[in-house]
Amino acid sequence: MISRDTIMVYVVSAIVFLSIVVYLYYRNIYSFWRKMGVFNIEPEFFFGNAKDRVLFRKSFHEFHRDIYFKFKGHRYAGFYVGRRASLVILDPEIIKCIMIKDFNHFTDRQTMRLRTSKYITEMLINLKGSKWKKMRSQLTPSFTSGKLRTMEHLIDICCNNMSDFLNDNIKSENGFKPYELEMKDFFGKFTLDVIATCAFGVESNSLTDVTGGFASRVSKFATLSITKRLSLYIIILFLPGLARFVPLSFFNMKVIYFLANVIKEAKSYRMSTGQKRNDFLQLLLDSESNPDNKNENKQNEDSLTEPQIVAQSVLFLIAGFETSSTLLTFTCYELAINQEIQIKLREEICSILDRYNGKCTYEAMQEMTFLDMVLGETLRMHPPVAQLERVCTQDYMIPDSNLILQKGTAVQIPVIGLHYDPEYYPDPYKFDPNRFSAEEKASRHHYVYLPFGTGPRNCIGLRFALMSTKRGMVHLLKNFSIELSNRTTVPYIYSKHSMFLKAQNGIWLSFNKLNTS
Repeated sequence: MISRDTIMVYVVSAIVFLSIVVYLYYRNIYSFWRKMGVFNIEPEFFFGNAKDRVLFRKSFHEFHRDIYFKFKGHRYAGFYVGRRASLVILDPEIIKCIMIKDFNHFTDRQTMRLRTSKYITEMLINLKGSKWKKMRSQLTPSFTSGKLRTMEHLIDICCNNMSDFLNDNIKSENGFKPYELEMKDFFGKFTLDVIATCAFGVESNSLTDVTGGFASRVSKFATLSITKRLSLYIIILFLPGLARFVPLSFFNMKVIYFLANVIKEAKSYRMSTGQKRNDFLQLLLDSESNPDNKNENKQNEDSLTEPQIVAQSVLFLIAGFETSSTLLTFTCYELAINQEIQIKLREEICSILDRYNGKCTYEAMQEMTFLDMVLGETLRMHPPVAQLERVCTQDYMIPDSNLILQKGTAVQIPVIGLHYDPEYYPDPYKFDPNRFSAEEKASRHHYVYLPFGTGPRNCIGLRFALMSTKRGMVHLLKNFSIELSNRTTVPYIYSKHSMFLKAQNGIWLSFNKLNTS
């Protein structure tokens, strides 16, 4: 019979042996960039170079901005997220090659093969190779100038609802009083109403709905419990091979299924009534697989399945919500701080509208160049996403170097670092719309400004997002002044628990009625 002491010796020996194996394994992994001759910062055991992010010591935006400046002076540098090696690209010319010139080597995004719903796996952002290319080409017609112009009157309805809501709340017995709001919540409701109306024919006025309505449900799409969030981090960093067996998602699946039901109901209604609308959902429905083709050996290659239709619709809602509401929030934040810029912008808007009989036409919007400059500078200082990531799909030699990236290697582009680099943007913490005058843009490298990405895999809905944002700002500024409130935090503190741009305590501002007499 084996004694207790012998068992303890075996156990301790096994633990020591496994510890040595794990140590040597990670030591070998963490020598990858050194062996390749690539500059890198010494990684920490288990965490690689991502410890501050994994432990929520820094926000996603702060983390990637700091990484950029740690690597500043190098064209590219090695980086480890857990045990996964990736290459951080700082040189704008290399960024141009990856995103445009040599895009065929970097067609895919980094995705986790989690065991989740087809409503997630079939989203455009998660598709790869030819499957992505086919889906992208089918969705692109929804975002042409002609299509967008047909939606202008629908956006204006939502803008008028927003103005009416503010007017009703600014009124008091003694005339007018400032009305304080948390901007992300306010603009989140407005943005979701715009998308629901324009893209899916779902009428919603979330600002006046006491239950929060459609927006209240959808805005929680990224809300996950701490347990689920930590589980995802552990899998991503240490056990990526197990991802396909784990029933987890980066999205709140209750919200995803709610959206799926809304879209299915809209689809069912249109099919039963024969109604057709000139919107995003209709384009997808027109591409749906024909059930009468069951006896054919092969369905139309361009047809979509119901899960694909729902997946793209859900993505459109979520991506549009996050991009537009964030841009509106931080534009108002900067205008409240920089009153002289707000006044100048209002003067431009009112002057142009006067020439168009007060109507916010497509032609009037095209003339609002200072508005474009203000939004451009807002996106520079407050980009919705902090970094872009691509995966090398075939071996690739970095231009003007001897470094060959192997197929499957991830590359990162730290957008927020580029946006705050004084080499490209002197005094980068100053809000200065003049950086986006035609002359300034022409003198600057085109690939140091990437709020929506660039190239074939850029944000497909960026034109819709900018159109709805611009019209929303016009309706606000012609009627209201935007001011700091007692609850405004300047500068705001980044939320450490969100991958998207979010202020820890919210962005609180006040609206006041302009005296137009």
